[in-house]
Amino acid sequence: MTGQAAKGSSAVASPTDGPTDSAEAVVAGRKRSSKPQRSGPGFDVYVSLTCTVLMLAITAWYYWQMVAMTDQMQKSSIFASVHTEYASSDILDAIETIEDFVAEHSLDQDPYYVTFLRLKYSHDPRGRQLDHARRKMVSWFMKVRYFYDLGYLPVTDASYVEKIPGKDRARFLSELVGPLDDAVRLSTGRTPRSVFEFFREMYSVPSENAVSHLTLEDLPPDLRNMSLTAIRQGAWRLKESST
Repeated sequence: MTGQAAKGSSAVASPTDGPTDSAEAVVAGRKRSSKPQRSGPGFDVYVSLTCTVLMLAITAWYYWQMVAMTDQMQKSSIFASVHTEYASSDILDAIETIEDFVAEHSLDQDPYYVTFLRLKYSHDPRGRQLDHARRKMVSWFMKVRYFYDLGYLPVTDASYVEKIPGKDRARFLSELVGPLDDAVRLSTGRTPRSVFEFFREMYSVPSENAVSHLTLEDLPPDLRNMSLTAIRQGAWRLKESST
């Protein structure tokens, strides 16, 4: 009986065990709560921001590629259209007409542009044909310059400049077409076109045959009278159109 009581008494826990454990738990909790808490965005936020920036960069790159591709396609289209027009029968006939006329009258006493003016103002069929050829060539070169001025053809890109119009065509414009056009504008009291000087500077083509420096007094007397008549007619038409 005594042994069982001793055994039972030894199995009973000490009355101080519960409160002691609770106190230690409270102290440990206070120590943990006293540690500084971390602040700021978590890892997920950084991943989300990184993905957003990456998507924006990809979108910007794709947009730039599309713009560059569209610009290149536009330039290629203009390049093809200009070359196709130059190879057309109208332009080739105009070139042949001008070259044949210059070759035929290159040894004349009067410059070939003077002969051209005589044919033009006397309403000779050949003068009309040559005048149409002059207009076609000037129109083509002015269109090319228009594309350069608007940036559709880049002046800084040698691959375009070498081919459109090209140095040989620019020389043809300056040496053969330029004097014809300058003479017509001189005879009607207008200033020379800037398109000739534009391509002379682009390809460093000399202006030996240019007649833009001449005046009406430099023309032969018979042409001077015809030219004055043309000037009067031009002024009359301008006055009629304004009223």
